[in-house]
This record gives sequence, structure tokens and C-alpha cells, in this order.
Amino acid sequence: MKVYLRRALKYLLWLAVLLAAIFALMRLTGTGRMAPGDELRVIFGTQRGLLMVAVIVLLAALYPRFGFVRRFVPADLGRDREVIVKVMERSGYRVDREVPGEMVFVADSAWGKVRTLWEDRIVVTQQSGGIVMDGIRKEVVRIEFRLKSFL
Repeated sequence: MKVYLRRALKYLLWLAVLLAAIFALMRLTGTGRMAPGDELRVIFGTQRGLLMVAVIVLLAALYPRFGFVRRFVPADLGRDREVIVKVMERSGYRVDREVPGEMVFVADSAWGKVRTLWEDRIVVTQQSGGIVMDGIRKEVVRIEFRLKSFL
């Protein structure tokens, strides 16, 4: 639950930064129709603005539920280690730490970290009959597809 809340708050912060950037960009380009400082009054003082805030909070609250996934791949962490590491490296990840039965991968570039909103950690654990990859949905699904084609 603690990780879920942290992820939701982080996503809420990113959405707030995005909204502030949009307002700043409108101000800089001269496309905004409001006087300086009126944006906050419109957001928090009108029904439409409050609805927009509610939708942003709802998106942030649901993001960890739908943005992260666990996927099962029929493989063996010991036997297929070389293939797993090679696929992860080709996907832009490097081994962060490794203990028996578990490998943790992180993005190996700053762009990879930004692209995943610093949620770049993928945990691969051995379970009966295969491995389980746990992490951000778009990356885990992409890596799962690549891994299955090599195994």
C-alpha cells in the first residue's frame, strides 16, 4: 500500500507540473486569454476547474493500479540468465542487484528514467515453473514479448 500511495502521489505531482507547464507555455506564447494570476481562480473557483482537478486526482489515484503489472514467463532464472540479461540490456536495462531467485533491473540511461517517470525498476523473480516480471506496464509487456521470442 505504501508503494501504491507513493506512486499515486508522484503521478499527481507530474500531472500538476504538466498543467503548470501548459499554463506557462500559454503565457509565453501569448495564447492565454486570462490576465496573470487568473488561472488559479478559474481552476479552483469554477465548477469546470474543480471538475478538472477531480479528474486529475482520480487519474493519479488509478495510475498505480493500471500502470503496473506482473507477467509470468516460462523460463528459469538460473538456466536462462544469459538470455534474460541480454534481452534486458537490449531493452535499455542493466542489472542493479542480484540475489538467489531474484534480479532487479533499472534503466541504464537518463532518458529511460525520464520516460518511465523514475519508475524504471523491473524485478524478475523465480517462481514455480517460470519467472515473474514486475514493473511498469509498458516496459514489462515489451520485454515479455522480446523474452518469449528468445526462449
